[in-house]
Amino acid sequence: MCGIWGYVGTDTGIPVQDAWDGLCNLDDRGPDDWGLYTDTTGKIVDEDAVGESDCSVALGNRRLSILDLSAAGNQPMTVNGRYWLIYNGEVYNYRELRDDLREKGYAFDSDSDTEVVLCAYREYGADCVELFRGMFAFAIWDTATDRLFAARDRFGIKPFYYDATGSGIAFASEITSLLAGSVTDPVVDPVAIDGFLALGSVPAPKTILRDVCSLPPGTTLEFDQSTGDREIRRYWQPTFGSTAMDGEERPTRGSTGVSDRVRELFLDSIELRMRSDVPVGAFLSGGLDSSAIVAGITDRRESETPLHTFSIDFDDSDYSEGSFAREVAAEFGTEHHSRTVSAEDVRDQLPEIIEQMDQPTVDGVNTFFVSQLAAQANLSVALSGLGSDELFYGYPTFDRVPILARAARVANRLPDGIQTILAKAFDVADGVAPTTYAGHLADVLRSSAPFGSAYAAARGLFTRSQRRKLLADESVTDWGNEINIEIENTLSDATLSEAVSHTELTWYMHNQLLRDTDAMSMGHSLEVRVPFLDAELADFVMSTPAAAKQEGEKGVLKDAVADAVPSVVLDRKKTGFTFPFENWLSGELAPVVDDALSERRLSKTQIERAGAEDIRQRFENGDVHWSRLWALVVLSLWIDTHITNHKRASS
Repeated sequence: MCGIWGYVGTDTGIPVQDAWDGLCNLDDRGPDDWGLYTDTTGKIVDEDAVGESDCSVALGNRRLSILDLSAAGNQPMTVNGRYWLIYNGEVYNYRELRDDLREKGYAFDSDSDTEVVLCAYREYGADCVELFRGMFAFAIWDTATDRLFAARDRFGIKPFYYDATGSGIAFASEITSLLAGSVTDPVVDPVAIDGFLALGSVPAPKTILRDVCSLPPGTTLEFDQSTGDREIRRYWQPTFGSTAMDGEERPTRGSTGVSDRVRELFLDSIELRMRSDVPVGAFLSGGLDSSAIVAGITDRRESETPLHTFSIDFDDSDYSEGSFAREVAAEFGTEHHSRTVSAEDVRDQLPEIIEQMDQPTVDGVNTFFVSQLAAQANLSVALSGLGSDELFYGYPTFDRVPILARAARVANRLPDGIQTILAKAFDVADGVAPTTYAGHLADVLRSSAPFGSAYAAARGLFTRSQRRKLLADESVTDWGNEINIEIENTLSDATLSEAVSHTELTWYMHNQLLRDTDAMSMGHSLEVRVPFLDAELADFVMSTPAAAKQEGEKGVLKDAVADAVPSVVLDRKKTGFTFPFENWLSGELAPVVDDALSERRLSKTQIERAGAEDIRQRFENGDVHWSRLWALVVLSLWIDTHITNHKRASS
């Protein structure tokens, strides 16, 4: 696991010092080693060799050593001087791929997956990515053809950001490192702010910065230095349906076929993700997903030393789940680490939390604290249950969105005048009643995209009318329509539930959960692995009929792990893990809100102070959800931390 930074210029170069500065910004992602290759200096590993020269090609890496801890795994890596690789992530099936490549005549100097990735590219070219089971973002520079090849894993577990607006392309694991390397402008995109306010995270491929894009999951990028041509190609996307890839009908949940195959693929995924030359631990909340992970590790683990598990807790009994985690830990004999997080902890560490946020988000605080706990135990790798709810229909959205979408279709058949009256009525209700959804229902009624508007209503923060009041720029995007366009372009005959699963995977999970998990864990030099997002397991689950996954709450997964996890876990109703922000924002964190919503800070955000104060007042009256107020706090602090301070330092 690492952080990468790169630049390929077409007309002009950049100072090598800029590349060095950008790379240094990633030091938390890779504290164990660093290396920088440029076309003018070659590979350098000594800061004194940075010098004052310019370069038109730069490839940098910060290394967190996980596989092959020796210097043989260091980057940038080359095997023949032609191809240079910088790589972030893990290809878990590297041993099997290495055996295949050896049969083709390749020799290896390390036991790292990095060298396997490089040799696989030499053998298979761009098609190599289809062989990789894992999480990755990497770039390979071909000195013979002056072409760059880059790729990102299927679900976008590892980040890859790029700016191609100038004379070349710059890319990195974090957008803030592009700022640090002076290869992008510190200009916030107003459309991205609108998207953040609508959904709680910036919708990819946009980022919070105007000129920076996120490379979509399951795609490759090729860049020709001589012409400046750039090509993005999709090699994978989520595929749903009632038939398997081999054309055979999938059995229903009630038969043993589905649960047996899910269990087999799940344990295989766990075993692959246990490959490491450093100890591996696990996040444990006591829910079904994390308990299944711990059970799977216990089943496949060979070490006799106790597995380290980690959870966070709260004093407030309405939010505490610590007893469930402790019960599961005791069942499997893990060495369990738990920390009770208070409002004071959040207040005191909020500057560091905002610093680690690569982009604004309403989430991520939980991952910050549990990753910090794992790092304090000197752990470098932890497994997480992320991805299960999206695949096995675990969210309330799987019930809410189909209902809203069907209602929207009915409403769209009504005369326009009646639709307008109903929408205005919901707008009024949103302004005076203690409800979260009235304004969103108005958006649904006004939309010509029933599914997308329904999903945006179920997942959304601020409605379009609310965003118009908050933003100095009156133009706002219909994100429900954007979601609908994606569904129409990628899913031809999917059920509503399959459409929800696709959108949860490609919007909510990718734009928020995976992005936050990467930023907050790597900020503590911790690699988080996600077994539920294994390519073979996910492909099987997605191709299983929707009807099978709709039987019971995550019934397919429960059947698969029924004989492995405690009954108290199987019988427990799912509850969403959240912090007690509803209490904290009006209590211990109120001074933080005062500061974040001050004129001094809000003046830099494009947020109207009157609109922000209205949201705060309605929160205190109990009329809006805490996440709306928290979103404004985070946005204000993030822009001040990453944009205003950068401009100040540059000047």
